Amino acid sequence: MHRNASVIRNVVKAMTPFRSDAIVLVVSNPVDLLTSIAQELAGLPKFQVFGSGTFLESVRIRGLLAEKAGVAASSIQLFVLGVHGDGQVVAWSSATINGIPLDKVLSPDTFGHQELAKECKERAEAIFTAKGATPFGTGSVVASICASILFDKREVRPVSHFQPEFDCCFSLPVVLGRKGIMKTIEMPLGSDENAAIARSAHRLKSTIELTDKK
Repeated sequence: MHRNASVIRNVVKAMTPFRSDAIVLVVSNPVDLLTSIAQELAGLPKFQVFGSGTFLESVRIRGLLAEKAGVAASSIQLFVLGVHGDGQVVAWSSATINGIPLDKVLSPDTFGHQELAKECKERAEAIFTAKGATPFGTGSVVASICASILFDKREVRPVSHFQPEFDCCFSLPVVLGRKGIMKTIEMPLGSDENAAIARSAHRLKSTIELTDKK
């Protein structure tokens, strides 16, 4: 963590000053911590500096749920939000299949929320153990984010960006376009989901303060 924080500081400082319309996308882990640092140093508007966040995890959990539900992953609307890693939260309360609430489509015994969320978290570890790296999944979401920006697609993606309430970056859905983050999407989340996101955000903020002292 401290090594990567030092690297991102050196890299961003070496790249400044940026063009006023530059978009900075952070992919390295821990992505929320590094995105927060990059945003502090880049001297760019906050909507132009963001990280890949929980986009890949959102793709993975939609794929896992698609297998259980017997529907195409593209028909599922489900996000992993919050601080990437142990603190990430699956937004089950807002999950839908083609706009229909998940609990109206699937019976409760189709799958377990906690089990599927755990499998999603462990998927990257399993891939790393088997292959030694996870380049293809990461590459695909980075390509998708870049395409959304370059072609002004206005797609909704869960990326790590500045949250003024917590003074740090973590993932919530946004609309991506040619100028970066065009707008944020306010998602209706359950009280337990909001509380879990807030806890992980406070931990992240404490970690950022520790790295600032190094």
